[in-house]
Amino acid sequence: MFSSPKSPALSPMSPIMEDLLSDSNSILTSDESLSPTLQPRKYKAKPTTQLSLEVSSTACSSSSADSSVKSFNAISSKIEDNINGETRSKEGSVDDLLIGLMNRSNSVTSNDKYLSAFRSSKGFINSQKRTIYSEPENIGSECEVAGSVDSDSSIEWIGSHTMSNDHSNVPVISVDEEYSGYRRKYGHEDPQSVNWCRHRKHFFILSSAGKPIYTRYGDESRISGYTGVIQAIVSFFVDAEDSIRCINAGNHKFVFLLKGPLYLVAVSRTNESETQLRDQLNYLYNQILSVLTSTQLTRIFEQRINYDLRLLLGGTEPFLDNLATSMSDEPGFMLGSIQCVRMNKELRDKIGSILQIVKSKDLLYAMLIANNKLITLLRPKRHSLHSADLHLIFNMVNGSSTFRSAESWTPICLPKFNNKGFLHAYVCYITGNVCLLLISPDKDKFFELSDAKSIIVEELTSCNALQAIEEVSQSEGYSIADVGAAGLRHFIYKSRKHVQYTSPTFMAPYNDPHEKQKYTHDRMHSRIRPLKVHYYVSPTETILGWITSTFELYAAFGPLISKSALTNSSHTLLKWIKKEEENLFILNSQVF
Repeated sequence: MFSSPKSPALSPMSPIMEDLLSDSNSILTSDESLSPTLQPRKYKAKPTTQLSLEVSSTACSSSSADSSVKSFNAISSKIEDNINGETRSKEGSVDDLLIGLMNRSNSVTSNDKYLSAFRSSKGFINSQKRTIYSEPENIGSECEVAGSVDSDSSIEWIGSHTMSNDHSNVPVISVDEEYSGYRRKYGHEDPQSVNWCRHRKHFFILSSAGKPIYTRYGDESRISGYTGVIQAIVSFFVDAEDSIRCINAGNHKFVFLLKGPLYLVAVSRTNESETQLRDQLNYLYNQILSVLTSTQLTRIFEQRINYDLRLLLGGTEPFLDNLATSMSDEPGFMLGSIQCVRMNKELRDKIGSILQIVKSKDLLYAMLIANNKLITLLRPKRHSLHSADLHLIFNMVNGSSTFRSAESWTPICLPKFNNKGFLHAYVCYITGNVCLLLISPDKDKFFELSDAKSIIVEELTSCNALQAIEEVSQSEGYSIADVGAAGLRHFIYKSRKHVQYTSPTFMAPYNDPHEKQKYTHDRMHSRIRPLKVHYYVSPTETILGWITSTFELYAAFGPLISKSALTNSSHTLLKWIKKEEENLFILNSQVF
């Protein structure tokens, strides 16, 4: 999908959109230079290695015959391979290890039962109420491991109560069958089965000791052979004072992310680039931090390097699975931005003014969410919310149907805000699709926020705003026909200053163009040669990528559209977005 060198350059297009509001009015921040708040920490660069391996067709059926990748053969060395407690010396190259990673048969392991706990305001607990870890008293405090549990213990969840004003106590509600016995969609697949190998993208998380923590497909207890090989490959480069980043083997791409005691690996044969896959691994890592915090994670492995982290992450598989699926389907992860519900500006402002009722020094954020889209958000004057943290919040709310059944009070760590301590989230669905989220640093504010929720619902109902919100949340959004741009099939538009994007629903007969838009995004944001305009024509469609100081546009047109018609349609699209921007985006940030 590279641009053809023979094709004439696209006619220059003058941006017709004026600069949007300054960053001081933005509700969100990103890692882009346009939004300097909460920039990621700078670390000293380490030497890295990227491998490109030629794999024969017998070793990897997806290898391309005309592949032009260079081959790098590692010097044979003795590598200590620790699998299932057996340490043995092995002669082999990185090529052998790679092929072993793809084709290695599993060692005989038992299907160990491990803890299936859910998070609550009191930590992970079993039926005897023994705390596994205690939560911090404030945002910056540290978490400590306070004990252990029996893997066969039944688990209960504290943090929900019925919709009443009786604050005498919070009854303990047993986790229902859906979560005490969560059945993963692909959990039954065996790594040796054909179906397991057919998946286009795998995620693996393991400890630095090689213990499996999470796999997107299959059962973690059956992939110890694979995680042992991954650990050996990483250790090979660590011993050489190097850090492996990526291995290219035919159509497969192995991307590594090393985060202290955790190793995260993506094995993909999609069109996603190394950078995009590494960003997805970072989201998975942040999901783990949202449960444990970086301080507790580091302390656990300092005390016991071969600790089985599944004991603390048990019950969070729905969130990891939901995140792994969402990252492939939703462009917001690729764009580093979020999508807002399209609604009338007056209605959104009215909702924001009603949320001001909960104004308190102990409240950081208040927001309404519907179907992974933001309705409105209130924040402190000096604190915006990073889009990566908001994605974790969306994933938490949508990853579990338990939140729909009762008011919930749950700890959550927002890594971009502070990765060393917990905040506490009050979660309640006020209608079938609309969720109210109130985030506080004080773990004892549940009942105060529950009372505030009742007042908010009453005010929204009295002015008919609650019914209007529910109607908007049930709609499927807008269609490409609403734009009125000739030849336009689909588009994704990102407001760079407000870190928000908008996109219409897909309309038949056009197929999902996400793969090509992902490629266009990666090509335009290339570190070697970034582009301002990318134009590509194929037998089935025409793809346009366009970046200015205020927006990013990725649009798909028909294959026969001329350049002049494409230019006119793009201007028509931008005029429509300019006209509808107050309904599509949250431009004026409301603060406490």
